[in-house]
Amino acid sequence: MPDLSPILACYPVFDRAGPTPAVVPMSGGLINATFAVGSDHVLQRLHPIFRGEVNLDIAALVPHLHAAGVRVPSIVAARDGRPFVTGLTPVEGIWRLLTRLPGRTLHSVPSPAVARTAAELCARFHGALHGVAHTFAFERPGAHDTELHRSRLHQALARHPSHRFHGDVAALTVGLDRAWLAWGPLPHLPPRIVHGDLKVSNLLFDGDGAATAVLDLDTMAWGTLDIELGDALRSWCNPGREDDPAPRFDVAVGLAALDGYAAAAAAWLTRAELAALPAAAEHIALELSMRFAADALNENYFGWDATRFASRAEHNLVRALNQWGLAQSAAAARSELVAATATLAKRLCLE
Repeated sequence: MPDLSPILACYPVFDRAGPTPAVVPMSGGLINATFAVGSDHVLQRLHPIFRGEVNLDIAALVPHLHAAGVRVPSIVAARDGRPFVTGLTPVEGIWRLLTRLPGRTLHSVPSPAVARTAAELCARFHGALHGVAHTFAFERPGAHDTELHRSRLHQALARHPSHRFHGDVAALTVGLDRAWLAWGPLPHLPPRIVHGDLKVSNLLFDGDGAATAVLDLDTMAWGTLDIELGDALRSWCNPGREDDPAPRFDVAVGLAALDGYAAAAAAWLTRAELAALPAAAEHIALELSMRFAADALNENYFGWDATRFASRAEHNLVRALNQWGLAQSAAAARSELVAATATLAKRLCLE
């Protein structure tokens, strides 16, 4: 536990009389180091994959979300007015202070009803940013370039021929290549400002299971809804962990999510966007399997569970196999999802 008092001293919100709020590490995140500061704030040190400018984007877009009634954390300005602090010794890195929202985190979706409320909140998030003109100060190009990730997987196989998991990854790659080439062409959809990582643990829920807030805004970017909701559905519709050996795509959860999202987004959602969603979870699961498989050989993924796996490589191979199994399960559900979205498009009179 580092001494974070130099960071807290940068924020006038802590100048008030009385003891400094307790600072406690928060578990669960794989990217940013996160600390609860009392009951009202969260302090984070950004992972090096992010630059400080990402906070400029968050500070610019949060007011649009709040104006539409979408609850997201606010960035607290430092003493110099900036939305982050850096260059402090001995606590090097880029730090930011956020408001802390009430609610509980889920790591799986327990029912179709919860999926529906989560999807409705995500539609409201997208709707709040619909039509907003914003040039991002920080971007991560290629985050969902599937062909790029496929190329990196093949490069990893060529680079690590003697790796102990080379044979496992090579066998998996054959199936991934075949499935991806058969998946079909990418749809042409309008660009929107998206969240970029709508896994269920990036939402907050109340005691009744209603989705109340959206967290972790670092990945906001211009993107398309098939990628955005494909990532959400592959998270929400997999009842097990991301490293569970027996994944499956829960069709009932997927149908509820699609219905809730389309109904809440009907004012601006296009028929083409809705039609692209039944195949989207399969796409993202294939892509993530490629990424995890490459990481199993490169051994450079930023987070892994040392309490359950002997090595970073082992954990990433299990993740890759999980997403491969999920992609196959999602492929089997595609026809049912296609029929449901066609009915939705007619019911909602989407253009």
